[in-house]
Amino acid sequence: MRLFSYIIELRWVGRWIMGVSITHLVFTFIMFPAHVAFIFTRGFFDTGVANAEIGNTVWFFFFGIPLFLVGYMIDRDEKKTVMPPFQEVILISLVCMTALGILLIPASGFWLMTPAIFGFYLKNKSANDNWN
Repeated sequence: MRLFSYIIELRWVGRWIMGVSITHLVFTFIMFPAHVAFIFTRGFFDTGVANAEIGNTVWFFFFGIPLFLVGYMIDRDEKKTVMPPFQEVILISLVCMTALGILLIPASGFWLMTPAIFGFYLKNKSANDNWN
């Protein structure tokens, strides 16, 4: 029971998601240096559709941006004295995105979202239970 209290009280879920997002953005340049170089040398206009590999690189990079925003919003709520209740839409969206990502690409980093989802579920459940 102390572990659950510890998970609920600490401010970590949003930071975890932002960390995954930043890792995603940085890894774009590590995993796809030739594709990034192609985009920079050819100019930005219309290079995202030059071929499938370039398109994948662009999507890989851009996926990190909304993920960062979600992490930021959750972190903003975690800063509050009382976590806002009824955040099931965000929770279900994260679960669906992560489950679909794991099913489609099992060898991907989507697994990194599972601790944050578990923590966010516990925080949301606690906030719902304590709502007046």
